[in-house]
Amino acid sequence: MSQEKLWAEDEDQSGPTISATELGSYSRSRFCSRCAWVRLHVKSLPYQSFPGIFSSIDRYNKLVVHNHFDREGNAPSWLAELGEATEYIDPPHWSRFKMLDDETGITLRGEADGIFKLADGSYVIVDYKTSRYNPDRLGMFTNYEVQLNSYALIAERLGLSPVSKLALIYMEPATDKETSSNSDLVDDRGFVMGFHANVVQVELRVACLLPPLLRKARSIWDMEIPPKAARSCKDCAAVEGLLDSWGRSA
Repeated sequence: MSQEKLWAEDEDQSGPTISATELGSYSRSRFCSRCAWVRLHVKSLPYQSFPGIFSSIDRYNKLVVHNHFDREGNAPSWLAELGEATEYIDPPHWSRFKMLDDETGITLRGEADGIFKLADGSYVIVDYKTSRYNPDRLGMFTNYEVQLNSYALIAERLGLSPVSKLALIYMEPATDKETSSNSDLVDDRGFVMGFHANVVQVELRVACLLPPLLRKARSIWDMEIPPKAARSCKDCAAVEGLLDSWGRSA
């Protein structure tokens, strides 16, 4: 990976910009180059939404952990397997948490959920997921792996070095019948839902994982017209069906 160039928040960049989350989609077995081209070239796509409740839960996760640090002077016990965390770092906004890859000219950006400094001086980066972890159904795991390794690359280029560990923290809702029967959950304002933390460590492999995906993104960016859709792409099929319907009604 080539050396980066850092810039101020308000400095314009001429090349393509891609988020760590988006780069993660390039690792999917059912990746569609046409969809990727559209997301790179069209800034505001219609019909895009993300349930606000999940963003609220993510923010709450961070507040709970940071408040525990401030109150107790250490990390919650369920983070112990990641090492002795001595402090937390407020993750920079994505507009400042970015780097330029000189080889491809791509600006890689992101926003980590949690960054902790360990007693040995290294850093741990975590990402919270409000879902249950099932090792037999990995689903989006490859996406998350790329996402976290991207955060590690950006963090080290910005001086948070070395990054020694990455982890997904699945915050699994406690929705079993036994828990729901606890009378302490209910008060005059509503009820409380608990979450169980499941820490899943992710392998650090920045050097072998990210460069091929960045090159792939650059090659798609350089195409003057959208490439062919993947055969199994439901999104492209839906768009083509919509355009066909509009054509018949014109």
